[in-house]
Parts: sequence; C-alpha cells; structure tokens
Amino acid sequence: MTKRPIACGATAVALILTLAGCTNPYDPAQRAVGGGLLGAGAGAAIGGAVGGGHGAALGAAIGGATGAVTGAATTPPPPPPPGVYYGSPGGYGQPAPGYGYPPSGYAQPAPGYGYPPSGYAQPAPGYGYPPGPPPSY
Repeated sequence: MTKRPIACGATAVALILTLAGCTNPYDPAQRAVGGGLLGAGAGAAIGGAVGGGHGAALGAAIGGATGAVTGAATTPPPPPPPGVYYGSPGGYGQPAPGYGYPPSGYAQPAPGYGYPPSGYAQPAPGYGYPPGPPPSY
C-alpha cells in the first residue's frame, strides 16, 4: 500500500521540476506568479499549523501577496546579448582587435621599435646616445 503514494509523490515532484525548468528568470510577471505560489503554500502551511483552517486561508493570502511582490521586486536584469564583450559568438576563438599577434602581411616592424633592420652596429633612430663625438669626462 505504501508503493502507490510514493509513486504518486515522485510523479508530482518530477512534474513540478519539469515545469520549473520552463520559466524565464528575467521576466517579472513569471517571477511574481512563482513567488506568489511559493508564498501561498508556505503561508498556508504556517497558518494551518498555528491557527487551524481559518489561519491556513489567511496565511495563504498573506504569503501569496508577499511572495508575489518579493518575486517581482527581485527580478535580475537580463544578461547582455552575445557578442557584446567578446565579439562574434564562439567566445575565445579569435583575440579582440588590437591584442595578440599582428595579422599576417607585416614584413617589418614599425620604425623605431624592435631591432634595427640594418644590423646591430647602430641603434634605431631616436634611441641610444645622441649623434656626435663621444662626451669627454
């Protein structure tokens, strides 16, 4: 005889969890309905335990109203659309523009950076000692 209530309870829990996965957490109306249902259930349980039948009805009404207001007030903002932070969908495939290696096609580095193109005898223009005779000490 105990197998039938356990099976019915397990089926009810499975249906509740399945339907809970169909909500939009960023919709204030859906959060108000969900909060109202949870508040009404909790209020009815507490009111029934404390005051009996009339307490259960009053607790369900107060808990439902409080849960609906709280559910709507605690709605988080939706996340930004894909591509706002990292470019095209795919995430980390390509680095953001301006970072990483330069695209192919650059034969020489920009003038004044890196090693001088004509050997190591003279530093790149603008770096090192000023031109002219060495300073006498």
